[in-house]
Amino acid sequence: MTQQRLHSQLAPIDLLTREELAAELHKGFDDQTRDWFRGLEIQRFPSVTVTATAATQNIATSNDMTPAGPEQGDLWMVRRIIVKSFLLTDTAKYILFRGSTPSDPNSYNGRFLLEGFAAAGAGQAVGVGYYPGTKSIFLQPGEQIYAQVLTATVGNQYILEGEAIRVPAEMKGKVL
Repeated sequence: MTQQRLHSQLAPIDLLTREELAAELHKGFDDQTRDWFRGLEIQRFPSVTVTATAATQNIATSNDMTPAGPEQGDLWMVRRIIVKSFLLTDTAKYILFRGSTPSDPNSYNGRFLLEGFAAAGAGQAVGVGYYPGTKSIFLQPGEQIYAQVLTATVGNQYILEGEAIRVPAEMKGKVL
């Protein structure tokens, strides 16, 4: 710091040099930027693979029963969801649901429908991702994404995958 006098009758005051001021401003900005991104993380859904046993196939939780949704204390902002097929020429379509009990057959109705892709004609083509608008789909703890494949090829495997931005629930203002 350097000392300056504003007037000969006043005591000297300490002023920051140009370098000291720049360093302090950058430090504050760096801390603010770090704090803004603290807690944010890219989260991949657990991959759920199901072998179709009928023309309509439900896809919910992975083999180790990991749900495609946040754990207690987290919030997810969904960025991408896709149902893929092992058969490249598969003509099946899928629709998406959001809820907490995908094992319940009543969870596959309009009340839990996330996206029916009505414009695409009864579902989104398998292998084509769904990209929701920014800040349009949030998953609370206990909720998960699940799908239903229509006109599935029996014996073929279907995979539900997705990506989200994960944030601790107490920091949800960062994604709202």
